[in-house]
Amino acid sequence: MDIINVDLYGGKSIFGGKETPLEADIIYCDKYNNCSYYKNEQCLNVRSFLSSRCKFGRVQNVKGYTSRAMKYHAFNSEWRGHEKYNKLKYPPTKLGLIEDLVVFPYSYVYIEQLEDGELEIKNPNFYKELAFIDYGKFTVDFIYKICTFKPRAIMGEEIKNYQKETVPLFLAHLKEIMPDKYNEFKNKHSNLVKEVNYIDRKALIKTIKPSTVYYKSRSYPQFNEEWYWDGEFLIYVKGYVSEFNVIKDYEVDGIKIKPSDKSIVYISNNEQVTEETIFVD
Repeated sequence: MDIINVDLYGGKSIFGGKETPLEADIIYCDKYNNCSYYKNEQCLNVRSFLSSRCKFGRVQNVKGYTSRAMKYHAFNSEWRGHEKYNKLKYPPTKLGLIEDLVVFPYSYVYIEQLEDGELEIKNPNFYKELAFIDYGKFTVDFIYKICTFKPRAIMGEEIKNYQKETVPLFLAHLKEIMPDKYNEFKNKHSNLVKEVNYIDRKALIKTIKPSTVYYKSRSYPQFNEEWYWDGEFLIYVKGYVSEFNVIKDYEVDGIKIKPSDKSIVYISNNEQVTEETIFVD
């Protein structure tokens, strides 16, 4: 297996309290070249609170030291300087494909494989679990069962957020991760497939069309910004900008910034999306 990610945990907390020793998580995997999460610089084995981990790969935990120890700085430098340090993040709740296994991570539904190999969709378990489904069993008929399932809470009432939010998101992810399956399902059950709405989803800016992009503050609209993405640079149009310190008396005539390969924006118009657009949610 190859090392695909290294992260450090512990140390001094920003909230105060007792310092804990640093520790390094080293993630090894031999399937990352055929993993849809890895292609988006994500991994299910990255540590994340109350989240399920991948059935593949392994995580080695190396115990370190507190800042009072003589070996602390050497340990810290060794892992922070590793070529795979902080390369991957834990993915959002999103359909995945690892070689010939489909990863189904959504809430409000529990998928169980019975002794005869058949798959059964059940009401949600108390814990969010990842389902790993053989690609051959992830058929159009099974996708239909997922889309028409109506989960119920403990008291028997329908969990309406599943049909309202989870199913459309699942179908959008299906279109991105397994377009052949999506088209096959759409051709057979067109009544269940609505036009995918990408607005408010997050995508790598370098993978969208040249267009107007926005920053919108939820609570303070005076901080909203409007920029134009020309395919290489973000060009300021209007809205809030912070102060420049070189002089005090000026007006903003133009600003141009160059995003990195990891820069993310919110989709504000479906026309921004192409087949090459990479979403991170």
